[in-house]
Amino acid sequence: MRVVAVRGGRGGRGNARFATSTRQAPRAAELGQPGEQRRMRLELKLIADAGLVGLPNAGKSTLLAALTGAHPKIAAYPFTTLHPNLGVVQTEDGRTVVLADVPGLIAGAHQGAGLGIDFLRHVERTRMLVHVVDASAGVDAARAALRTVLEELGAFSPALAARPTLIAFNKLDVPAAAETADMLLHDHPGSHRISAARGDGLGDLIAALVTMAGQARAPEPLTATEPDDATHRVYRHRPRRAAAPLVTREDGAYRVSEPSIERAVQMTDLDNSDAVTRLHRRLQRAGVDDALSAAGCVDGDTVRIAGEEFTYVDGGLAP
Repeated sequence: MRVVAVRGGRGGRGNARFATSTRQAPRAAELGQPGEQRRMRLELKLIADAGLVGLPNAGKSTLLAALTGAHPKIAAYPFTTLHPNLGVVQTEDGRTVVLADVPGLIAGAHQGAGLGIDFLRHVERTRMLVHVVDASAGVDAARAALRTVLEELGAFSPALAARPTLIAFNKLDVPAAAETADMLLHDHPGSHRISAARGDGLGDLIAALVTMAGQARAPEPLTATEPDDATHRVYRHRPRRAAAPLVTREDGAYRVSEPSIERAVQMTDLDNSDAVTRLHRRLQRAGVDDALSAAGCVDGDTVRIAGEEFTYVDGGLAP
């Protein structure tokens, strides 16, 4: 996608454009119109199709390495992952799913505990979630881990907690973990029993990921309240005649405000006498002199237009 953040100014006309039958070699020329200026903060809103979430040391990085070609840091201590790691799951038929290994969440993450807000913002940039639960810690610990993550997601953003979700009970390679996973499947039908380290159950998990990612990527149909011509452009006539200049007082001077007048000043080379003469004629035709006189401007007063200052002399402006 392409987005125009700021627009460049229109280029100035060269002296050849001002040639006439009586003045065939004019020295007047225009400067380029200044472009737009804007201070922007860009934020990446989507980094992956699915985010792997769970408590620290649940096996998320091991699962990412097992499903993709990524090589995240893996160690037997919490908070091994401090920044999201990305990997791409690719099926034999060419379909892909981008996974993000999000740093582990803890209780109080939505209030900033353990850099939780930063981590939750990473989760917010995914279309769907995969809860990775350590089944080797026992049934009660696994339920508490899942409940903690769900509560933190909901406290941070109800919309985030409502994202499409898969649950993967991990570490079946550890003794007694398989029994724990079987018991938890009754509470969470459709969940997956996996061993990221040994590869158990990863094929079924990949199939479920691909199916859910395809559904999450599908555009939502227009509802009855949405206009069916949202992509149409509407063109409206804009009169070419400039509005009357607005003259206001500021700091002992007079400010002239009108877009076309300000643009004319910005595009005039004030060091070129021919260009300045042409500008004076244009300002007079635009009604600037009359507007200044009506506002009470007298000889010697300062007039400001588009960042430039002029002196009001004999009913006109001098730079």
